[in-house]
Amino acid sequence: MTLGSSRWWCPGFSGGTRVGAMSTASPSIRPLRRSAALWGTLWRMALALSTGLIAMLFSYGPALEATDPTAPESLALGGRLVLDVVLGLVAVGLIPLRRRAPLAVLLGIIAVAAVSATATGAAALVLVSLSTRRRWPETAAATVLFVAATVLFDLLLPVRDSVATWQLVLVAAALSSILPITGMYIGGRRELLATLREQADSARREQQAKRDQAQSAERARIAREMHDVLAHRLSLVALHAGVLESRPDLPEAQRAATVTIVRENAHRALSELRDVLGVLHDPDTTGQQRTQPQPTLADLPALFEESRLAGTPAVLQIDDAVAKQLDTLDSATSRHLYRFVQEGLTNARKHAPGQTVVVHLGGAPGTRVTLRLDNTVVPGSPAPGGQPRSGMGLGGLRERARLAGGELSVDTAGPGRFTVAAWLPWTQ
Repeated sequence: MTLGSSRWWCPGFSGGTRVGAMSTASPSIRPLRRSAALWGTLWRMALALSTGLIAMLFSYGPALEATDPTAPESLALGGRLVLDVVLGLVAVGLIPLRRRAPLAVLLGIIAVAAVSATATGAAALVLVSLSTRRRWPETAAATVLFVAATVLFDLLLPVRDSVATWQLVLVAAALSSILPITGMYIGGRRELLATLREQADSARREQQAKRDQAQSAERARIAREMHDVLAHRLSLVALHAGVLESRPDLPEAQRAATVTIVRENAHRALSELRDVLGVLHDPDTTGQQRTQPQPTLADLPALFEESRLAGTPAVLQIDDAVAKQLDTLDSATSRHLYRFVQEGLTNARKHAPGQTVVVHLGGAPGTRVTLRLDNTVVPGSPAPGGQPRSGMGLGGLRERARLAGGELSVDTAGPGRFTVAAWLPWTQ
């Protein structure tokens, strides 16, 4: 509020108290996705190879310690180690094919893992990948084969611990069960994320459809309002122009007055035509054509009285400079400001029932006229009648202000306060 402002209380307000389809990736994003996919494959292959080499060292560790390097048996053991590594590299090389033929690749790698410890990492990784599909029959069968390959490899070792076969099977089954459980969890997370993305996209498409529908409906309302305004202006122009045409004997003073009327109404008609509105907020006119004059700031007392009776009192404050020259404000701007106040009171009635709305008018002729609506917000306070929050009212006000050459903003003036501020050009 500016200093030196005068406050005007509307009658009857002294004792009141008072919100698309899935897009195709652009060409600039595709190389990034390909690079990310390549990196994902490479680090998985490196992890599988590292895990396999560690498993090979642990598996053949007792045999390496028990074999004399100078004995002939060491050559056979060395050849087996080389073969183990080669088969492990083959298994790791099959990892990139796991998405094209997951079952075939897994069966092949498991077969290799039965004689190669280096292939164990690749087999475990592909088993986890297969489990992400969350298909219990194939996952259970693959897990059984993985356990069988693990037990068979341990039985074929040249030197092994003296552990009963049933114990070996039990331990292998317990450790191997971690792999399908991990894959199932990863698959579930992926499905959840995909569902959330689809829901978000669907919500965006629905919101866009609602926005488009609202814009189409409001364009129809614009046409009705512009018809009401222009029909009145142009009918006066046509009437007085007809008088000038049919009465060449008019006195000079009367002719000049008639020409002035024609010029002023033509100018006002052009001004109204430029003020194409984006959105209107008068639901009572849906499907009807208005014949009454459009409301302006002069109709605020009636609007405030209606708001008071609905449970939302309002107070109007006008700066002294504005109050003295408010009659110079053109009718289009005055009507816009009236709509701003109307929507602000409606918004307050929905989301802050019973709270007083302070409406302040300021500005200066030839520059701009400012409007500010401020009210207290009551958290969790229900709106009378359970009115829904469309979320399109304030957006419509912004569009209306923009098309009228001004601007509208919404902000919190402080804790528990809600403020709508707008300005429009003050043309005379």
